[in-house]
Amino acid sequence: MCGIVGYSSTSNSIELSEFVSMIKSLDYRGYDSWGFTFKDADQLKTEKQLGKIETPNQQGSATFVIGHTRWATHGKVTKDNTHPHTSNSNKISLVHNGIIENHQELRNKLKDNGFNFYGETDTEVIPNLIEFHLRTSESVLEAFKKTLDELKGTFAITFLHDKSKKIFFARRDSPLTIGVDKDSLIVSSDVTSFIDRTKKVIYLEDGDYGYINSEIKIFNKEKEVHREISEIDWDVSKAKKGDFKHFMLKEISEQVDTVKQALIQDSKLIEKITNELKSSEVYIVACGSSYNAAKAAEGEFLKNGLIPRIIHAHEFEQYEKFLSEKSTIIAISQSGETLDLINAVKIAKTREAKINAIVNVQGSSLTRLSDNNIFMNVGPEICVLSTKSYTAQVAILMLLASSLINKPNESKQEIEEIVRHIYYLTSESARKHTKELSQILRYSNHIFTIGRGRDYATAMEAALKIKEVSYIHAEGFAGGEIKHGPIAMIEHGTPCIVFVPNKNNQDILSNAQELKSRGAFIIGISEKKDETFDYWIKVLGPDKFSPILRIIPIQALSYYLAIMKGLDPDKPRNLAKSVTVK
Repeated sequence: MCGIVGYSSTSNSIELSEFVSMIKSLDYRGYDSWGFTFKDADQLKTEKQLGKIETPNQQGSATFVIGHTRWATHGKVTKDNTHPHTSNSNKISLVHNGIIENHQELRNKLKDNGFNFYGETDTEVIPNLIEFHLRTSESVLEAFKKTLDELKGTFAITFLHDKSKKIFFARRDSPLTIGVDKDSLIVSSDVTSFIDRTKKVIYLEDGDYGYINSEIKIFNKEKEVHREISEIDWDVSKAKKGDFKHFMLKEISEQVDTVKQALIQDSKLIEKITNELKSSEVYIVACGSSYNAAKAAEGEFLKNGLIPRIIHAHEFEQYEKFLSEKSTIIAISQSGETLDLINAVKIAKTREAKINAIVNVQGSSLTRLSDNNIFMNVGPEICVLSTKSYTAQVAILMLLASSLINKPNESKQEIEEIVRHIYYLTSESARKHTKELSQILRYSNHIFTIGRGRDYATAMEAALKIKEVSYIHAEGFAGGEIKHGPIAMIEHGTPCIVFVPNKNNQDILSNAQELKSRGAFIIGISEKKDETFDYWIKVLGPDKFSPILRIIPIQALSYYLAIMKGLDPDKPRNLAKSVTVK
């Protein structure tokens, strides 16, 4: 998972410091290391750095420049492994996102033909393979096409050639877009790198390759193709921190609006999808927080007569033989680029299943594969952690579940009613309690989260949030499971966060008492205080929407735990926002 950006203009140069800011806008996709290459006359000049993106050492401007921010998949975090990678003769400088599956085979072939390698990455074979094919090609584009034919795996690629006033590109199962400005063209893995310059974008398709200079040339299967220019409707300010210190806190605070926005949907589309669900075998497929959102809404589907199979995308392949034209898929992804999910959807399409996406990013790979798209409408989510997109996903799934019994407006009306609770939970007043709790928990080695029913999914999401951003080991359990093993982990002072419903709460309170009797420090998330609790966070609102309401204090707690430990909540270690590798 890496960020790629390339700037091309035959008339307007870009300051290198400004270009580095474009790279920085992609650092949520990876930030182990970063670098860029620019054309200086007929020379390629490269700068590479480890760690966070800062002001470049080299000053000046360029009309052709490519950059990359890396999240390591092959090779350690070293300058030799940092992109851009150059060919042995320095004729080619290239950046890549993805995985080249046959890189070792290609490396051996190139070594046999006199090429040397200095790093451990799979990417390093690509510029050298292009250089190898240049020996027998009439053009750089021809050599590039020969190279693409040899590559197995996934990739988004851009590169410079020392004698060509072009940026070459290609994509296969990894996102790549072209921003169209009035006097420049920008090729990038994500629109966030150019959204403050232009809202005009071309979404490249799988198998597309070509180049940009003063024009755009796109080919697919050796034929020139035309791709439509789309307009991005995101508010540019949503991709900036504004008065907030971190995107995570900003995006937590935005949920009072984004939950409502998620329910602004085309009623005919919702009715169409609901009718499909009623007459189909339904599979809800997702990863990470999106999977937890599906589990959070599962009870509402069951209550309204639908039994969905909720499956991790990376495990979906084993269900292929059960799929048919009578199957309906709900695929959930904020980015619309999660590779495991994209692969699952492709499997389903081969079996003629209907595909419905719940997605945030318009024009993403998932939107182009799906028959119907329900957009989250939450704007860009920059923090690596899912916050506002998670609650939006839950809200949309609740809307679909309500529509099964022809009551979609009921869900909307109820959401309107609970918005005031969300407003309080995202307020500074409510955050005082979570900030105080973070001071108590900051030195904990383990935190356990427990819930039953729909609160079990909330417990799973809560544990994920805590460990993602604070690096404290956290696990979520169903209340009924704690005596089947997890209780062995409890010792004096072990923090246990217990999600307690307003009604039918005796079983979970009994679980809390079991934990407390073994020394656990019990943190209750509930409407009413209970004598079992050592610490209490008050959350009002109906049980039906507890997956939305009760997760918000934990999002804030996770944020403050990171701050207390001196960590960057927007960029947790080893994580990237868009998981575009298997």
